[in-house]
Amino acid sequence: MTDTDTGTAPGQDAAAAINTFAMTVQAQYIKDLSFENPKAPLSLRADIRPDIEIGVDVRAERMADNVFEVVLLLNVNGVHEGDKIFIVELSYAGVFQFENLRPDQLEYVLMVECARLLFPFARQIIGQVTSDGGFPPLHIQPIDFLGVFQKNELTRAEAGGVDVAKIETEGNA
Repeated sequence: MTDTDTGTAPGQDAAAAINTFAMTVQAQYIKDLSFENPKAPLSLRADIRPDIEIGVDVRAERMADNVFEVVLLLNVNGVHEGDKIFIVELSYAGVFQFENLRPDQLEYVLMVECARLLFPFARQIIGQVTSDGGFPPLHIQPIDFLGVFQKNELTRAEAGGVDVAKIETEGNA
């Protein structure tokens, strides 16, 4: 029996199978923020509890080799009796650098893992802005970015591979 040298160090095959990669957050920042309170001061009455509509979008753009900007866009509307009483639009971004990330993992990591890292900061900003606008602080429930990603993957597969480049979801806080 002879050994065949594959040119890999012991344990390297196991590492390749696991594919550990490194991610560094180089920056996080508010890219754009808007708050509107079109019905103030009438909308600030204590007896008004608006229904909350939330739109979420995740976008990514390559900045350099292995460096991407990921933008989490949140559109939040407070609606009472058919009228929007507040509108918050937030684009919260991060710059991420990767090492040893396989191309087949890239979209998942950008759309799920990076969005998951940005979300708590964006959520805090939304809470602070709604409070500063005269409303109780809005605490958005966690978003299942993996579930949305999987739904978009299924939609893409059913559409014959048409690229669905962004994540969108709506729900209540």
